[in-house]
Amino acid sequence: MKIICFPHFYYLSEASRLVEIGKVLRNLGHEVQFFSHGGMYEWVARGEGFEVVPVEPQMTAERAEEFKAFNRGERDPRGSFFTFEELKEYVPPEADAFREARADAVLIGWNLPSYLSVQLVDIPIIVQQPGPFTAPFFDRGMTAFAPSLKFPGVNLLRYLPMNRILTWLVPRLQIWIGPFNQLAADLGLPQYKSLLDMMAGDLTLVMDAPEILGVPPEDLVHYQPRHPEFFRRPPTYRYGGPCFARIPGDVPKRVRQHFETSKTKVYCSMGTSTTPEVLSAIIDIVGDLDLRAVIGATTILDESSRDRSDRVLVVPHFPAHLVNPLADIAITHGGAGTVQTAIHAGTPLVGVPMHLEQAGNISLVQRQGAGVMLWKQSLSRRRLSRALEKLVTESSFKENMLRLKQIQDRIDGATNAAQAIRVVDEALDQLAMMEGRVDSFADIAVASADRLLSAQETNAANA
Repeated sequence: MKIICFPHFYYLSEASRLVEIGKVLRNLGHEVQFFSHGGMYEWVARGEGFEVVPVEPQMTAERAEEFKAFNRGERDPRGSFFTFEELKEYVPPEADAFREARADAVLIGWNLPSYLSVQLVDIPIIVQQPGPFTAPFFDRGMTAFAPSLKFPGVNLLRYLPMNRILTWLVPRLQIWIGPFNQLAADLGLPQYKSLLDMMAGDLTLVMDAPEILGVPPEDLVHYQPRHPEFFRRPPTYRYGGPCFARIPGDVPKRVRQHFETSKTKVYCSMGTSTTPEVLSAIIDIVGDLDLRAVIGATTILDESSRDRSDRVLVVPHFPAHLVNPLADIAITHGGAGTVQTAIHAGTPLVGVPMHLEQAGNISLVQRQGAGVMLWKQSLSRRRLSRALEKLVTESSFKENMLRLKQIQDRIDGATNAAQAIRVVDEALDQLAMMEGRVDSFADIAVASADRLLSAQETNAANA
């Protein structure tokens, strides 16, 4: 089976997850190749020995910043990640590239044009998603609200039942899908009925631990949407599991030296989807507190704006899974990778989400008593310092995070995800031998669900 991994290479966490899954698939004997519309994190895939094939058009860094801003909810929600004209430029070359590569399936994160391009070549699209951006999460009323935009009176939203409002609203949302449906109509493809309908793809790998997400594996396997009218067909979900970046290398010497202190040690990673304003505000705040902080700035800040206090060490990149355990507290934007890295480190966290999915990721930890969430719109010295003090002085936060670590560390998310893909491949092979017929890739996934669920339960028991 030849699998194309097609991440949005401007997101480090997404590129890292697909690389981890790709490595397991490669070890299982599958042919794995990476496609790219450009991005500064292509080196993550190349560093693990994968070929990265450029596919036109190449997204510029400036256009990628617009993409991220839209993801944060900082652009007109009546628009979309791609315009209709842009999709017409992206989709046909992708389809041609899949044909030329003789791809059997495509694995994506946020490379959204692939939802359409795979249909032109009749191959399945497999999506890896954090649980808080899936239909079962909203059906169970687990929505966690944090506003994206800063506007007068934003704090008054705290007094409204925003979680209940979003629980009702999100499954019905048709934002973002307009240009996709417009091109689908031109190409003679089916129409998406909602945002969650499109984002589910043919098979969705939920990259969370079941006990932490709060959706039992059997419920996920046999999921039926509460509102089927907003889906073309019932989504097919399978657990992958926790999967986060493990960038090669050791802890930099200057990081170890900075953390050689009896003071509270803070690790901060706001990922590649945060804003310079939010990261700068955090640096300014912790720089005034009696602690030591290491900040992973990625590409958000330039060199001239990094060093502001001898209490704060700002480093572009380092192996987060090795640095995070050295800290007492983690500050994160709530990306699935940074949250799971904090859990793996056993480090209580303060989450400052950029958008709804990240708020959901933070809420998983907050509900378990292992972290707190702050709104970026009301981030202040008083609020952040109080949150940090609370996590340091109340031992239950550390104890609860260590409990989550025990749960998460039993699961190999990359291996589970690869097994889910392999089981479907085996089912396709069996059908081909029997000259059987199937109406959709989702039918294949359902047919192989029980075998996959049993295999994952066996792996967890043996861990």
